[in-house]
Parts: sequence; structure tokens; C-alpha cells
Amino acid sequence: MKNQVVVLFWLLSLSIPLALAQTRGGQPPPRRYHRLPLGPNAVGPESVAFDCQGRGPYVGVSDGRILRWENPQVGWTEFAVTSPYSFSYNQAELMGGRFIFRTGRCHGLNNSPMEQYCGRPLGLKFNSTTCELYIADSSFGLLRVGRHGGVAVPLANSAEGVPFRFLNALDLDIEGGAVYFTDTSSYFNRWNFQRAMSTGDRSGRLMRYDLVTGTITVLLRGLSFANGVALSKNKDFVLVAETMTSQVTRLWLTGPRAGVSEVFLHLYGHPDNINRNADGDFWIAQNPYPPIKVDEYGRVLEALSGDEIVDSSDVIEIRNTLWIGSVVQNYLVFTT
Repeated sequence: MKNQVVVLFWLLSLSIPLALAQTRGGQPPPRRYHRLPLGPNAVGPESVAFDCQGRGPYVGVSDGRILRWENPQVGWTEFAVTSPYSFSYNQAELMGGRFIFRTGRCHGLNNSPMEQYCGRPLGLKFNSTTCELYIADSSFGLLRVGRHGGVAVPLANSAEGVPFRFLNALDLDIEGGAVYFTDTSSYFNRWNFQRAMSTGDRSGRLMRYDLVTGTITVLLRGLSFANGVALSKNKDFVLVAETMTSQVTRLWLTGPRAGVSEVFLHLYGHPDNINRNADGDFWIAQNPYPPIKVDEYGRVLEALSGDEIVDSSDVIEIRNTLWIGSVVQNYLVFTT
């Protein structure tokens, strides 16, 4: 019965009636919500990603693994890990063009200081040209893994001599050769996120990593729980969520206001990840309120169902389907 339910969920996600196509400026279409369970010992799909061939979804979970959905018959497979400590090297072997992982010492961990050894992948984004996956891991920093998965390779773990304590989210500018990413706090680790919130910590940073030179530029400092980050469609500005002040900040990258930051949007809830869709609009996950979609001027276009979404950390839109992650749940929500 369980397999039949998963198959039904998957078929629904691929069968999107034309009647659900949204007309810009009109009423949002009705959405149906479904759950795709992650399986045993997997929790906290903070971010959702699809690769350059449209495969996925991929999610990072609390014990340092990155999982990929294959199909209803196979289910989820282990695509990559962010720490070699997650398993002994003889526990991973390349079979059929992809890595097969054996159960390691980090398997099943959740909200533990062991994250400093096991890793905690949060932000995920694929390079649409090379098919490499870029990862913001809260403990190991900015990472990259090839199209076949395996152990992620570190790219950076500090900026201006300040170590990354809580790397959180990222976005890619492939044409510009850069990764934009956030470090939530310069003092608190991810498993101490409640202390970062309760103390009013404002040591978050927005940074840019140059894919050619490997240099890092700090773009904004003093952010309140720096979280989601998203580039505009024209790459003329970047948005960053400040969770504890319930606002989204915009930094202009080009034009007469280049280098100027300003409040883009005030929210009722606490914003998490931000993702741009193909139209140039932004999906903003927030809690305890449901996710919203806004245009490039900050005008709200749609709000999702608070009855169907218990908790949200990420919303991405792929071919009119929404995929909604959660840092605390053991499933993804998707819509048809």
C-alpha cells in the first residue's frame, strides 16, 4: 500500500493539467498538496534542488547526506555526503556510474553537535552547465560535488579571517562566475540556532565566491540571522532574508545604486529560503506563516495554504509544480 501511495504522489506531480497554468496578474490557480516521505532515518529536507537533466528532487538531510529521488520503484538513493567522517572510505563504491553508500557512524543523527563532524547540508544549487552541485554546509562551509556524487570537495571555510560557523543558503550566477551565499552567524553553530535567535545576534554576512579565482568578497555585514539568498532574473540585485527581523533585504549589484542595500519586504513571519522562478518572481518560505510569492517589486502574488503546510524552509517551482522543504519534517510537500 505504501508503494502505491508513493506512485500516486509521483504520477500526480507529473500530470499537471493545463487548467492549472497561472496567468500573471490573474488569480492564482487552485493547488492540491501531497507528501513524499523521505524514508527511514532521514529528516529535515532544508533545501530542494533538481539537476541539469531535470532529475530529482535532491535534498540534504540532518545527518550530512544528500538524497536523490529516483522513481517510485527505487525511491530515494544516497547521492553524496558533505563529510568523509560520515563513512569509512571502503564503505563507498562506484557502481553503475553512481556512488553506493553503506551505513556510517553519522547515519540518522539530528540536531546534534556531531554536525561538526558529520556535516549538515542546507543550501543546494546545481550548475546548469557543468551539472556540479554547490552546497552550503553549516559546518564544512562552501562545498562542491560532481555530477556522480560522492564526497563533497571544500571550496571555502572562512572569509576575512573569520571562520564560517553557520553557512546557510546560496544562489549561483553561472554567467557571472559567482556564488552568492550567507553565513547566519559568526559566533553560533547551527545546532545552537536558538541561542543566536534569543541573543539578537547580528553577525550574519552575505558573501560572493568567485568561481575562477576562488576569492571571497563580503558584501553585507551585521545581518540578523542571515538566511535565504536569491539573485534577480537580470542579476542586477540580490535578496537576502534576515530571519529575526522578519524582513528581506535587497543589495543592488549593478546600475546607479550598485552597492546600496535597502529593505525589500517586511513580513509577518520569519523568512527562510528564497528562490526565483522562471518568470523572475520569488518564492519566500516563512514561519509560522505559509510561503508567499512576490514579484521583483515586493508585491505579493500568491500565498500557499497554511492548513496544508505545517512548516516550510524552502519553495522551488519546477514546471508549475511547487516543491516545499522543511528543516524539521521527514517528507517533502509538492503541489499539483
